[in-house]
Amino acid sequence: MFGPVAADLARLEDMIRASFADDHPAAAAPMADLFASGGKRLRPALVLLSAHLGAYDFDRAAPAAIAVELTHAATLVHDDVIDRSPTRRGRPTAAASAGPESAILVGDHYFARAYLEASRTGLAEVVSELAAAVMRICAAELEQQASLRQYHPSLESYMTRIEGKTAALLAACCRIGGLLGGLESPAREALGRYGIALGLAFQIADDVLDYTGEEAEIGKPVGHDLLEGSATLPLMLSDGLDHLLPEGKQLSAATVDEVVKGVRAGEGPKRALEQAAQLAAQARAELRRFGEGEAATALGSLADYVVSRRL
Repeated sequence: MFGPVAADLARLEDMIRASFADDHPAAAAPMADLFASGGKRLRPALVLLSAHLGAYDFDRAAPAAIAVELTHAATLVHDDVIDRSPTRRGRPTAAASAGPESAILVGDHYFARAYLEASRTGLAEVVSELAAAVMRICAAELEQQASLRQYHPSLESYMTRIEGKTAALLAACCRIGGLLGGLESPAREALGRYGIALGLAFQIADDVLDYTGEEAEIGKPVGHDLLEGSATLPLMLSDGLDHLLPEGKQLSAATVDEVVKGVRAGEGPKRALEQAAQLAAQARAELRRFGEGEAATALGSLADYVVSRRL
């Protein structure tokens, strides 16, 4: 799936896992457990593939690729505290195994480690790209917390929220990779637009899976987002469920189950995936300037994958 950087991603995985030995054991153990549970490593792949569009040097790109994956992992640790999630990918979360206070510190530790890794590129712009993406993630999470149990959000507010939560970091990965590959600013900005469209498509497809997947596949209970009070696009595009969604009220597990069945039986998931497919097409369009080399082809295939994937 990752074409010319598949072997380097495997090297990177070994580097990340080995690096945990240098960290405080109380921080390293839950993070090592999170990495052991798997993951596609999409974000470091975007760094490496984007760098591959220019003058590719693995040793130059590796610290940034490590930094973006550690950033993503730290956000997952904090998300599990916010959501009070007992498991992720079938394993206990750091919050469940070590307690929420310790989990917050684990996440903080790896945000700091991520910035340290980014600084090893020797480029301040890499650090600033990463910092700006984390700030966008935090702002989007704050917006989501403020809108909990508002079950009829506007499409604009939903798209703004998922751009911050997911797409901003993917766009930063692409721009960082382009920078490390020596690409000029217009090319890096095109990669950033690719990353935004890719991230939006990815999150919409993820939100569809929250309704249509199985718990064993998605690593969390089906309808988890709705139970936590968040309305996502498959629900927003479903008809005939408003009577089950009293604004401002916490939904019971039984009501969430009924809503999930209603969403699955309706057109909402299909309509949402159609929007994700349109965004994936926008992402692919941004790649035309890069020709049909291996890296550009792999990036285009990723746009298709994020819409069609089963976890």
